[in-house]
Amino acid sequence: MDSTELILMIAILSIWFSLTCGLVVLYLLLNGKSLEVNFRSAKCSESLPVTPSSSTAPDNTPVLVDESASAWGLFVMFDEPTMASNERLSVVLLSSGAVYESSTKSFTLAGDSPRNPIHIANAYPPASLPSFNQDNGQFPVKGVALKMIKKSRSATPNKLQLVRLVKLAKELARIGGKVVDADKQPVTPSGFQAVIDGKAKV
Repeated sequence: MDSTELILMIAILSIWFSLTCGLVVLYLLLNGKSLEVNFRSAKCSESLPVTPSSSTAPDNTPVLVDESASAWGLFVMFDEPTMASNERLSVVLLSSGAVYESSTKSFTLAGDSPRNPIHIANAYPPASLPSFNQDNGQFPVKGVALKMIKKSRSATPNKLQLVRLVKLAKELARIGGKVVDADKQPVTPSGFQAVIDGKAKV
């Protein structure tokens, strides 16, 4: 091998070595930048405040006010009304102390506030309630309305009567039905508690 070939080989090896070193340096630089970017993005994501979810639970607060009747109240709708359910209805009403009003063919329960009694009427007027003293009526009662009359626009229901209202509604629902509010929406256990706490929509 003469000197010319030796010089040429050394030059080729130098070029190859330079390219290899350059590629290694370029790889390290690029890899280092990507690591830095990932680190910064991770750090930024940790520093960002967590935004709470804007979704809220549905409002289950019952509506007690019945503007058309100027009253507060609930309804008990029977699932399968029969003459037998009429008999059970009479037992619940009489045991609660409700008194039959022949003029309106409905019941009145004085409860804890005689000035603001609970009126129990047929939920489907002009249908009425039988007295249950001599007969249980000719037709099954499909539902009853439990109401307290509003004496003025600014009046609020008596809280003791609200407790009695909920208790009576639950007792009637055990006959075989469900309790709904003035908007005919089912009342949940939390809804009953809202009524007792005076947080229902009046």
